[in-house]
Amino acid sequence: MSSKKKKRKPIGVYLLIAGLAFLVSSFLSNIPTFRSVELDFRDLLFEIRGPLSVEDSPIVLIPISDEADSEIPQKYPWPTNVYAKLIENLNKAGIDVIVFDVIFDQPDQYDLRNDTLFANALKKYGNVVLAGDFREEDYEDGKTQTTLFPQQILQSNNPNPVGLVDVNPNTDGAIRTYSFGTTFNNKDYYKLGIEALIIYDGINRDSVSNVDDNTSLNFQLGKHQIRKDAINSFIINYYGEEGHFPMYDFAEVIDDADYTTNMERDAGFDINAFDDPDFEEGWLYEGVFENKIAIIGATMPALKDFYKTPLMKTEINSLGDKEELLRPGYEIHAHAIQTILDGNYLSRQSATTVLLLMALFSLLLVLINRFFGPVWGGISMFSFMGVYTFIVIQTFLSANLFLNLTAILLTLFVAQVGTIAYQYFVEQKEKRRIQGMFASYVSPALVEQMVESGTDPELGGEETYMTAFFSDIESFSTFSEQMSPKQLVTLINEYLTSMTNILTDKGGTLDKYIGDAIVAFFGAPLPFEDHALRACVASQLMQKELNILREKWQRDGWPDIVANMKNRIGMNTGEMITGNMGSENRFNYTMMGDNVNLAARCESGAKAFGVYNMITESTKIEAEKFGNDCVFRYLDKIVVKGRTQPVKMFEVADLRSDASQKLFDCIGLYEQGMEKYLSQNWDEAIKLFNKSLELEVHENNPSLILLDRAKELKKNPPGGTWDGVFVMKSK
Repeated sequence: MSSKKKKRKPIGVYLLIAGLAFLVSSFLSNIPTFRSVELDFRDLLFEIRGPLSVEDSPIVLIPISDEADSEIPQKYPWPTNVYAKLIENLNKAGIDVIVFDVIFDQPDQYDLRNDTLFANALKKYGNVVLAGDFREEDYEDGKTQTTLFPQQILQSNNPNPVGLVDVNPNTDGAIRTYSFGTTFNNKDYYKLGIEALIIYDGINRDSVSNVDDNTSLNFQLGKHQIRKDAINSFIINYYGEEGHFPMYDFAEVIDDADYTTNMERDAGFDINAFDDPDFEEGWLYEGVFENKIAIIGATMPALKDFYKTPLMKTEINSLGDKEELLRPGYEIHAHAIQTILDGNYLSRQSATTVLLLMALFSLLLVLINRFFGPVWGGISMFSFMGVYTFIVIQTFLSANLFLNLTAILLTLFVAQVGTIAYQYFVEQKEKRRIQGMFASYVSPALVEQMVESGTDPELGGEETYMTAFFSDIESFSTFSEQMSPKQLVTLINEYLTSMTNILTDKGGTLDKYIGDAIVAFFGAPLPFEDHALRACVASQLMQKELNILREKWQRDGWPDIVANMKNRIGMNTGEMITGNMGSENRFNYTMMGDNVNLAARCESGAKAFGVYNMITESTKIEAEKFGNDCVFRYLDKIVVKGRTQPVKMFEVADLRSDASQKLFDCIGLYEQGMEKYLSQNWDEAIKLFNKSLELEVHENNPSLILLDRAKELKKNPPGGTWDGVFVMKSK
């Protein structure tokens, strides 16, 4: 055995690259450009998700629109008596709450008595929320916050507090969060949507959290526990584009027998869109406002109450370009209210976990580059990007959680670029040196492994606790006799490809092919505790894949012997020697040892019991430690050819998820028969084996084998010292 010569790669440099990548990406992810990219991606997630249903929503919208302005005799700002009429008609229709996203801070410009009518309506119905705001004004001694509230006559007659309508845009000007309110002169003022829900749900104000309460992760609003995004805000879950909630024309809602619109005046007759008493028609009779929350707000372009939000409506402009339309401000309150009503809250990944993921991805990608090279590093980078992007999308769709994407993608990109730059200028020279030294006398695959690991090749091995795997096609020599060499190669390549894919998918290591036979093992070189379970599951997946191949081969016109191909699999778990074995300059990673030989005997010995998967007791015990995925059947206690100690053998009968009741019944009867067999109760054993035989799938099967053996032992009893061991005479 040669001495181990390993040139260690300077891992300290790679750790430094990972650290620098983390710091650079942390800085970049917080500059405005990349923060805007992150916010735009979050908006895209709403587009990917699509609109949510508001079919059962209590929210209706009544816009102060150009269309309504053309029907109301006075131009906007309208006389306040029209709002009194609106309140009266909505309450006639059974409305629960009326919310004005309009600040009535100026007296009526037509007649002050209109304000009195408006105030009386507020007082009479008591279910109206008026809007207010705070403004900062500059004075010589600094800035002062002042109120912009409805005029006093309206405030004093409205039993409900003012609801605030201020917005809190992100750095790109978009509205994505909704604050709970503001504290002014030691008094809490809540947002318009919060005040609306207090009335709608009849919430006691004692069960409403303080605006700036930082003692809880949630804001309490009666029965609603609103998930905070910050101390004084939550993320709005936008349900759709503009106009997603039911919308009713302002002029139509006030148009009853007592009010005349411009259209009615010009036409010379009444339309009465809200209430036509002669025909009992109109919105009043259709129940569209019953038990609803009506939100009234401006959609007139001249009033400039529009904002950028997620899920904005688009249109084609005069130049033929796609253009996003800003959302009217009163709809923001609607989506915030609906978010609370449904408890459909959104949340963001914490900054701590973002930083941890950035550090992890940076370190992982740099180490992949160190151990596997820049090609695998590049593949890993794009794979991580793709998988993480998919996870981000699925996490939002399934858990309403925003994971930070931009920071992670930046980290991966910066880490990969930094590592490639280092490897290009430093490591490529070292790689060429090693290749020049060893390529002439060792295999190319081993040279590449040595280059990546920095280790010179050597002979040797180590003892590993793992599971050995052998498979072989039944009667394969017959195939050779009946098929041409070209056909045989085509067939065996397709078979081995399918079987090997399953083997490697379950974590197995392919040792070698010996003709049609597959030699493999689970648990090395990469160790994992559930190697036995993986091997057992792989064996069943191979059998199912072979069923699919047989059907395909039959459709493709292959001979019957191909369409009926069967394979046998044997496995054993124990200590084995694994490592690089061979000559001084040519060797492979393989296994050897007594437990390897026993696995091979299991494969060949399966034929003696009419089964196609046979394992030792150690494999069964080890597999059952990590799952109940497989159905096992006890076969016998045997001494295989070349050994003296008996071993209990089991069949892997099927995956538990696919097993039929017939199989469980068969195994149950068979194992009862085995109990009688081992106690030398031959008649009962024969009876039970006969019953299980009727449920067997294959013509040659364990029930038939043990039935014949029980009959023979009945004729020639083994005596009282018999231990039930069966000695195999052949491999």
